[in-house]
Amino acid sequence: MIGRWSAPQITRRALQLSVLVFVIYSAMGGAWRNYKIAHNHRRLVTLMEGEFWGTLYGLNEDVLSWFGEPYRASLDFLGLPWAGRVFGLDTADPMLVAGQAVSAGGVSAGLWLSLLVPLGLAMVLGKVFCSHLCPMRLTFELGERVRAGLVRLGAPLPAWRSADRFGGWVLAGGLLATALAGPAIWLFVLPYVSLAASIFLAITTGALSVLASVVLFWFLVDVMLAPGYFCHNVCPTGFALEQFARLARFRVRKDEAEPCPASCNLCEQSCPYSLRPKENLPMSACDRCGRCVSACPSNKLSRGLLQIGATLAVLMLVPLIAAGPAEANHNKGFPHYGYFENYPQTPVDEYVVIDGPWEMGAVVFNFQGIDRRTADTPNDVKIYLYLYDDRTGSAYEGPLEVEIRSEGEVVSTFERVQVDEEAVYSTRETLPRSGDYELLARVGEEEVSLTFYVDLSSDRLPLEWIAGIGGSASLLIGLAAVGRRRRRRRRRA
Repeated sequence: MIGRWSAPQITRRALQLSVLVFVIYSAMGGAWRNYKIAHNHRRLVTLMEGEFWGTLYGLNEDVLSWFGEPYRASLDFLGLPWAGRVFGLDTADPMLVAGQAVSAGGVSAGLWLSLLVPLGLAMVLGKVFCSHLCPMRLTFELGERVRAGLVRLGAPLPAWRSADRFGGWVLAGGLLATALAGPAIWLFVLPYVSLAASIFLAITTGALSVLASVVLFWFLVDVMLAPGYFCHNVCPTGFALEQFARLARFRVRKDEAEPCPASCNLCEQSCPYSLRPKENLPMSACDRCGRCVSACPSNKLSRGLLQIGATLAVLMLVPLIAAGPAEANHNKGFPHYGYFENYPQTPVDEYVVIDGPWEMGAVVFNFQGIDRRTADTPNDVKIYLYLYDDRTGSAYEGPLEVEIRSEGEVVSTFERVQVDEEAVYSTRETLPRSGDYELLARVGEEEVSLTFYVDLSSDRLPLEWIAGIGGSASLLIGLAAVGRRRRRRRRRA
């Protein structure tokens, strides 16, 4: 029987897991759309990829058909590390919007509207993103169990706590770094973005990203040194949402009819930030996880759960009425970066450089979704580039010579008498390996160059990686199980 203690926490866990499932599903959705465009039949996918992938392709098509034409319906379920579209509703991380505003000098109306969901939730329900939706919070709570297991096995682990909170300073520093280096800096600042990006890249490219080291670092800090430190003391997203959460009416409340026993501190023990709800209400730092409510033996703490239904209904209606699709970056005729409705392949990245009177930009497609181990042209990439002449105030569309270099050596060249389409030159080239390259364009006697990176690794994880990840996960789960048993015994006592 699910009682008062467990039902809210089971719901919270389900929401956290649903975010990870959505990231995985949206990453695999890119491959599904590739197969849909190339084959458009589950039998052909089965012949090409095997029974397992053919079955998954068919199941996904059947589910999407409930919402209309499958391919178009799949575009209503897009997810990137810090933005997503669910049932056609766009939502974006406040750090993304703030970073884009600082980096580009402004954002589109659609991107502003995509803030209605996260900020609306914070203003009405509080910091529920941190406790119910953040995938890194789920990782940290697994770390709590691992830590408890290590302590039970005799590991002398410290529990460092600090009253100093740096989220606002991290936010200010991140925005300054964004102005200098671009919004990508947040991938290394926010571990929940690093986690989602790592999962996304592992599925779409078959490679573990360096971003996984950000996740591992903060996980180890949380387990070995300072439980709850990043979320409470460092996270700039938590700091920003906390300012809006001060308006929220949904918060932890205490029954004042009888005082709490002086010796009881179960609410403080259960709080990941060591807050004391029996003494310090209201608490602006509280993220409404409800663990203190479940831990209170005399039911003196409560949350306004009856407010949630009506609130969520309002929050669902407002964005559905007001929000249009968030606009993608559209740079001087390039394909819309990051959106599948324009091209079945998304660019690896977009690059822009200004050299004297010339501005040159390029996007690179590495044909994600294919299995490079069996592809006829596994090292092919598609490159689109433009040149803009500030002296004339218009795009250059004349003769062009281009060299692609790696470590100073020319690996490929191509020439054009004029642009290929609109104001864009395009080419498909074979590159020797993953890594950094230089794109050198010549217009008469003038030269413009930019560097770009391309990943040509296989898009499936090697078996040894799967075995290593599985072994590590089994060890963590075992330690968490040990810690869980210890916690249950303490609660019974």
